[in-house]
Amino acid sequence: MMRRRRKRRALKWIGWIVGVLGLIVAVLALIKIDDVVMAQGIVEPGQKIYIDSPLSRVIHQIIAVPGDSVKADQPVAQLYDGDLRGAVSAAEKELLREKANLESSKARLALLREQPTPEELKIAESRVEQARIGLKARNQELKRAEHLYLGERLWSQEDHERAKTNLELAQANLKVANENLNLTRRGPSPAQLRQAEAAVSQSEAALAKAQHNLEASQEALNLTTLRSPADGMVARQDLHPGMLAAQGQIVMIIAGKGPGTIISSWMPEPNAWKVRVGQTVEILSNLFADREGFLGYGEIFKVYGYAIHEGGARTFELEVLIKETPLPLKYGSTADLRIIVGKRSILKILLGFEDRSAVLASQRAALTPDGRSSKSPIVSPPLDTTNVQNSESPSQVP
Repeated sequence: MMRRRRKRRALKWIGWIVGVLGLIVAVLALIKIDDVVMAQGIVEPGQKIYIDSPLSRVIHQIIAVPGDSVKADQPVAQLYDGDLRGAVSAAEKELLREKANLESSKARLALLREQPTPEELKIAESRVEQARIGLKARNQELKRAEHLYLGERLWSQEDHERAKTNLELAQANLKVANENLNLTRRGPSPAQLRQAEAAVSQSEAALAKAQHNLEASQEALNLTTLRSPADGMVARQDLHPGMLAAQGQIVMIIAGKGPGTIISSWMPEPNAWKVRVGQTVEILSNLFADREGFLGYGEIFKVYGYAIHEGGARTFELEVLIKETPLPLKYGSTADLRIIVGKRSILKILLGFEDRSAVLASQRAALTPDGRSSKSPIVSPPLDTTNVQNSESPSQVP
C-alpha cells in the first residue's frame, strides 16, 4: 500500500515537473525579444577629408591643430620650401633674360625687313661719289706723272709706277662702292631673313621653356602649403614639425561639415547576412564606465559586401550614423554596438535557431529588381541628410 502511494506521489511530482517545464518552454517559445548582432567600431567624422603630402618633404609648420575650425582654402600645414623659393627666383631671372633675347631678335628681324633705309642709301651713294672723285684725282695725278716722267724727265719711273697703282686702287674703290650701293638697294638676302626669323623662333622657344620652368617651380612651391579643401574642423594630426612626410602620406584629417558623426564598425562573418541598411543600433561607448547609463542610438546607413581577413578571422565592415547620444562622442573613441536585426523567441535564441522570416527577408534583400542574384547583395541607398544632425548637434564631436 505504501509502495503504491509512493509511486503515485512520484508520478504526480514528475507530472508537475514536466508540466512546469512544458509551460516554461511554451513561454520561452512565445515571448519574442530583440534579436541583436554585436559589433565593434571607432567614432569618426561623417565626412573625412584627408590632407596628405603631395611631395616628399619635411614638415616645417603645423598651422591648424586638432580642434581648430578651418575654412575652405585655409592653410593648415607648411612643408619646407627654401630650395623651391630659390628655384622660383632663378626661373624668374631666366624668364627676364629670355624676354630680352626675344626683343633683340625681333628688333634685328624688323631692321632687316625695313632695309634699305633712306639713310643707308644716302651713305652708299656718298661712298660712290667719293670713289668717283678719288678716281678722277688719281687719273689727273697719273697724267701729270706721265708728263713729268716722259716729257721733262723730272719724275722717276718709280713715281710714275706709283701714280698708276693709285689709279688702279681708285678704280677698284669705285667698283666696290658701286657693288655696295647695289647691295644696299637690293636689301637683305633671303638667307639673312631666314636666319633672323630662325633666331626669333629660337628665342620664342627659349622663352616658352623659361615660362614653363617658372610655372612648374611656382606650382611646386604652392604645393608646399597644405590647404583645407572645405570648411570643417581638424580631427586628427599624424605628423609634427621636423618629421619627414613621404609623398601621399596623411598629415592630418579634417572633419567636414557633411553627414554627422559616424561609427566605422566591423562585425563577425557568421552574422553578416542579418545586417541591412536602416536597422537600429544601440551604442555602448567605451568613454563611459556606466555604458548602459549613457546608451546612444544610431542607424546603419552603409554595409560593405566584402569581408576583410585580419587577425585570423573574417569580418565585414559597416558604418553607423549616430542619431542620439547623451554626451558628445569624441573622434577616435571606441564603442560596442548592438544591432537590432529583428525579433526572435527566447527559445530560438537559446537553441541557436533562426526565424524563417529572417532568412526569407535576407533572400529578398539579396535579389536585384529583375530577380537575379547580385554579386554585392548588401548595398547602401543614398543617405537622407535631412535626418542627420548638423555640426552643432550634441552627437557631433566637440
